[in-house]
Amino acid sequence: MKNLISILAVTTLLLSACTDTKQQEKDALNAVIEVHDEAMTLDEKAINNKQIIDGLLKDKKITGDTATAVQLSKDLNTADEAMENWMHQFSPDNTGKNHEQVMTYMADQKKMVVKVNQRLDSVIKRSDEFLRPYKK
Repeated sequence: MKNLISILAVTTLLLSACTDTKQQEKDALNAVIEVHDEAMTLDEKAINNKQIIDGLLKDKKITGDTATAVQLSKDLNTADEAMENWMHQFSPDNTGKNHEQVMTYMADQKKMVVKVNQRLDSVIKRSDEFLRPYKK
């Protein structure tokens, strides 16, 4: 009887540990996806600002420093490409990876997408400031 209780206790402990690790992995993935979703919103804004700046350049409606507009267009494009590159290399599939590998991968991916997010945010702020006089 004692053996049966011990086996049940160990089995319960193992099952709960397995569930906990799966939940941790799911939470880590969700944290990455949350930052990704924020970055996607910023990416749309970056693309929009680039189109506006490119249109102003094409129509020769930039008053003042066109070099700043050209550089902002390039920076917006580079930030957009960084987002695309991150998305192409990211894989939410953890098949064949142990818990530690999954958690390390997700932590690394979160750091990467946070950097992309920050890059997008920075260039959007600069381009918004540049575009302020052109808003109607």
